[in-house]
Amino acid sequence: MNLRILLPFGIFAEKADVLRVVADTTDGSYGLLPNRLDCVAALVPGILTCEAKDGGTIYVGIDQ
Repeated sequence: MNLRILLPFGIFAEKADVLRVVADTTDGSYGLLPNRLDCVAALVPGILTCEAKDGGTIYVGIDQ
């Protein structure tokens, strides 16, 4: 799956071959796995975690 983190003024980050994503939203913690329908979620301050196919884990701090 492809991950794209968007900000109001542009693209913050893009990553291909992502196996899973976990983020905190206004409705609680939200996990995404491959083959899920496309979605958009408003994030709250916390840590977005994604695991890449190459074995690395990426952490992105969300402050507002």
